[in-house]
Amino acid sequence: MLSVHEWKRWFLYQLIGEGVHNAIYHEHIVRELGKHYDSNLDRALRDLIDDGIIMLIESRKNKKYIVNFESLSEAQMLMSFDKNTKVQKNNKIHDHNNVNYMTSTNEKRFVQPYLPEPSGYVYWFDNEENRKFKKQSVYRIYFKETDKTNFAAQLITKTIGSSKIIYMGSINDPNSYISRLWRAVLSVSEENNEGTIILQHIQDKDRMACGNNRQRGKIALSIFKKLGYIQQSGFKGNSIRFKVSGRKPYSITLDEIFNLKTK
Repeated sequence: MLSVHEWKRWFLYQLIGEGVHNAIYHEHIVRELGKHYDSNLDRALRDLIDDGIIMLIESRKNKKYIVNFESLSEAQMLMSFDKNTKVQKNNKIHDHNNVNYMTSTNEKRFVQPYLPEPSGYVYWFDNEENRKFKKQSVYRIYFKETDKTNFAAQLITKTIGSSKIIYMGSINDPNSYISRLWRAVLSVSEENNEGTIILQHIQDKDRMACGNNRQRGKIALSIFKKLGYIQQSGFKGNSIRFKVSGRKPYSITLDEIFNLKTK
């Protein structure tokens, strides 16, 4: 559970954290946070209203929050102030539950951790894009409760809103996206004299399986790397080079792989 102070900072980031002054409906907060909504958030909202930092506007049974422009500087100070260290945030700090953190260059970064997860899947790991774009996304990878060879990913952006669920299918299904992308990896590796692959090669081999903006391709490579099927072997420009490790999806069971990764 987040503290009242952490909820204040989280909420103020939703309103003004990206330099845009937003209005947020209460029902939207409840929907996005789901089971993570707790009494400390209610108290944080009441405190912010009582202190005149935000304003609550009610109309036609809808409630929305906006920042009080007369208290904007105070809101910005509270948002960037770490209660634990008693200093304003200028250095790299990671807050509880990934609510809000800043880089060493004082650039605000935000990942919304409270988003609906794919039903029937278990969280595995987060894979951040390697190139440092301002709007960098995070792929949250899951495997199916009843089949550890079946994967899905949640594309999470830094702004509050709906996430996108991307289903990859099972490695054991030859028609699934992830199975097609694995075959593309093997094909490209065999065709390349150096045996290396980059994401662009995978897209060229199976554009449909790779998906819009190569999202499924990025997800597949991160899964293959995590499972040990491929290994990073350098860069080609801004693209990461990979090589097939020799480990194949069917040479050992997925249970063995998951056990190895947790040791």
